[in-house]
Amino acid sequence: MGYYQAAQELGIKIEIVGVDIEPQPNYPFNFIQADAVEYLISNGHKYTHIHASPPCQKYTQQSAIYRKQGKEYSDLLEIIRPIIHKLRKPSVIENVMSSPIRPDIVLRGDLFGLKTLRKRKFELNNWFMLQPGIQHIKRGAVVHDGKYITITGNGNLGSMNKKKQFTKFIHARGTVLKTWSEVMRIDWMTCDELREAIPPLYTRYIGLSFFTYQTYEKSTIINPCTSHRTD
Repeated sequence: MGYYQAAQELGIKIEIVGVDIEPQPNYPFNFIQADAVEYLISNGHKYTHIHASPPCQKYTQQSAIYRKQGKEYSDLLEIIRPIIHKLRKPSVIENVMSSPIRPDIVLRGDLFGLKTLRKRKFELNNWFMLQPGIQHIKRGAVVHDGKYITITGNGNLGSMNKKKQFTKFIHARGTVLKTWSEVMRIDWMTCDELREAIPPLYTRYIGLSFFTYQTYEKSTIINPCTSHRTD
């Protein structure tokens, strides 16, 4: 959605195609249910821009306890990266901070006035843009003071600190879905989908440079491995 908003602002025609092995009934653009890796290998050359958001469970802190217990998660990131590099298209790979991708761009919710921090890094290939000024990010912002909410887990209206102390989110809106939707500025997803998403403001910010780095009469963007994301 952020890429769509950026294209509208720039006056660029854009076709967005999302690919995921699981059905995504709430995805607001063209959607193809298929193995994202196989689709990218066969069809990646047809697109002008690529954004990949591989599943993050292999790297995220929330799943660390399950990995220690022996649970294994697929590593699509290490599979999809060389495919994207070989295509030599302007591309973005997004994942959590603990994933093994370059932090070419690092974005956080408070940079955009959001009440969730949701720090993510983005690896840029075959193009570049500048990191936003660090002075705009509030230093010392934490979720445990009630001013920000963590969108993760089974769903709640607050955050738990390391001492198992719960702090209610001061901007709560009655239900988890309503609160998360307002915080992320996404009103078309379920809680399960919001848990896997990033705020569209992130990709809107990236898209304003992504689409002007090389000008096309019509841009087509493929979003493989959406994993419930609408980026």
